[in-house]
Parts: sequence; structure tokens; C-alpha cells
Amino acid sequence: MYDFDARIERRGTDSVKWDVDNPKVNGEGVLPMWVADMDFACPKEVTEAITQRAMHPIYGYPLKSAAFYESLQEWIQRRYGVEVQTSWMTGIPGVIPGIHVAIEAYTSPGERVLIQTPVYHPFFHAVENRGRQVVRSSLVEQNGHYEMNWDDLANKLSDPRVKLMLLCSPHNPVGRVWTRQELVRLGTLCVEHGVVVVADEIHADLVYEKGSHVPYYSLPTELARQSVTFLAASKTFNLAGLFTSYLLTENRQLLRDFAVTASRMGCENVNLFGMEATIAAYRYGEPWLEALLSYLHKNATYMSRFLAEHVPAVRMPVPQATYLGWMDFRSLGLKQAELCSLLREKGKLGFQDGLVFGQEGEGFQRVNFACPHSVVVEAMERLKRAIVE
Repeated sequence: MYDFDARIERRGTDSVKWDVDNPKVNGEGVLPMWVADMDFACPKEVTEAITQRAMHPIYGYPLKSAAFYESLQEWIQRRYGVEVQTSWMTGIPGVIPGIHVAIEAYTSPGERVLIQTPVYHPFFHAVENRGRQVVRSSLVEQNGHYEMNWDDLANKLSDPRVKLMLLCSPHNPVGRVWTRQELVRLGTLCVEHGVVVVADEIHADLVYEKGSHVPYYSLPTELARQSVTFLAASKTFNLAGLFTSYLLTENRQLLRDFAVTASRMGCENVNLFGMEATIAAYRYGEPWLEALLSYLHKNATYMSRFLAEHVPAVRMPVPQATYLGWMDFRSLGLKQAELCSLLREKGKLGFQDGLVFGQEGEGFQRVNFACPHSVVVEAMERLKRAIVE
């Protein structure tokens, strides 16, 4: 029913993944698997909704329609069994712009923001760009499985200069889905120390065990009220270029502070076509998503097994969520620059350097497997030739 095997040509479409002039991840003969968007056509209902709106020849300033917020409300109820109110929401043109606004709204220059590393690198940039200080708490890794470092978290959250925590849930790049027990423990620490949690849940829908993702806003009220959550259809349905996201919180003061700051920063509007695409995706795209998740899991499982059989010095556990593999090359004993050069020059592979996610990413590469299976097979064969042959 859905042809995820089709190889759709993206070169020449001003695609960051395929057209960027960056020899580290692209170039002659290089297979790019770095940027976190998918090489799949989005659901036809989305294309039809955009086309229908485009037929009206005026593209003026849009209102954030009731249907825009209601589509997310319906999705959360259907997908997670959680009741939320549309009055808890506001639109924002992207999760990262939203995180910039949240840092500005909830902290002051010179104050500290905690992140758990390795983590999505724009977290670092958002904190530093707003004139705040990054506090890092390293995740604990054992045999490819990552856990929170509870003693370190308790110590660093107790610092009165730490006012906010950026939580990646599910986690990019390590692919963890945090349990309710973990999130309650974390939330309790944050409430105890007066730290606001900003939860990036952009990968929430991309979990492989149905029902495993626990939305932060579904936690006990005293924990959820000291948080805001960012959500979007962009990763789920491959709509990143439409720059449309949400913030959700039942805390009216946090919502008000965010909205006022977003307006002051010029970030309060969302994309006309992004809203139409989001509504269509949430209301009609679920069958497509279910098929997608099965296909993505097949790709990840193939990669993990291929490495175990043909390139045992390299490991990639199947992630619990996301379409991003966290590939471990540490057994090769190479310096990071040597590893990147080997993959790029000999393998002709455009993976993402693990070091951009923090020092804990040394020896790792992030690999996007949201592409036709034939591309995954080609990439694994290139990797085998580069390392084994």
C-alpha cells in the first residue's frame, strides 16, 4: 500500500541532506545519511491538503486555526490516551526556535541550563546563543544501553544557578525511550530544586514498542505543571521543511511567558502550509505511520545483524525509538578524525560525526536509516568494504 522502497531523487531540490556543499558529509559519490529527515514521500493526504490550499491564490498571514490545535489534541488522545486542552497549546515555527524562546522566557543571562549528553547538538547552541551556561550530565552507557546518571543529576540540579533542564524524550541520538519511573524520578528532582523541564518530544511518535513513550505532560500534576513540551508532526510525517510545531503546557504562567517572549523575538507565527499539512497528517496519516514504523524497524534490525555478522568490530543496537542509529566504532581504536576520514574517503559514507553530540560521542557516528532498504544495504556493503576488506 505504501511504497517505501521507491528511491526518490532529491538532488537538485535544495535538500540539505543531498545538496549541501560540505565535503564532510557530501560530495562526489558520497551516500549522505546524516540529516534527520526521511527519504520517503509523505502521506498522500498531506500532499492533497497542501495542493488544495495552494489552489487559493492568496497566501497572506494565517490565523492559527482551531483545527490546527484540535488535530494535535485528537492525536494525543488517540495515540497516548491522554486528555489535553487546546488552551494549553501555542504554535511555534520549529522546536529549536521554540527552545531558544523557552530559554529566553524561563532563565536570565548567566544562569545555567542542564542537558544530558551525548545529545542533539542544537541544544548546546540554543543555550549558548541565549547567553546562558551549559551544564552537562553524561548518560551512563553499558553495552550500548544508556541510563540517566542519578547521582550526577541530583548534584547538578541542586545548583541554584541551574534554572532549566532540556530533556530529549525519546532521546536523540542514543534512541532511548524513558520509562514512567525514570521520568517521575527526574521530575521529582526538578520540582524539589525549582528547575523547569523543557521536554523535546519531537520523536515521540517514532517508537517501536507501541505505547512505550510516556509524555512528560502525562506525569503527576505537580511534575507536569513545572514543564513545557515541544511537539510536531515534522519528524513523524517528514514535514520538517514546513517549519510548524507546538508548545504544550497546562501551566498558564509558563504558557503566557512563552507566548510573550515568542512575540518579542518575532517567533510567534507558523507556516500556512505547515498547518494544513499537520492537520491532515494527524487526522489521516496513522495507517501510513504504522507501516513506516514496521519498515524502519526492519532497516535498523538489518543493520544491527549485518554488523554483528560481517563487521563485528562495529556495533549498532536497534534503537527503541527514532530512525537514527548510534553506531559504535570504538573497538577500531581510531582517533575521531581518522574514523571520519575512513568513512568518508574509503567508504564514501556521509554519516554524522558523533563528537558533535558531545565528548561522549567520540568513537560514534549517527546514521539515518529512514531511507529505502536498498540504500541501507548499499551503505552496509560500503562500510564492510571500508573496514574489513
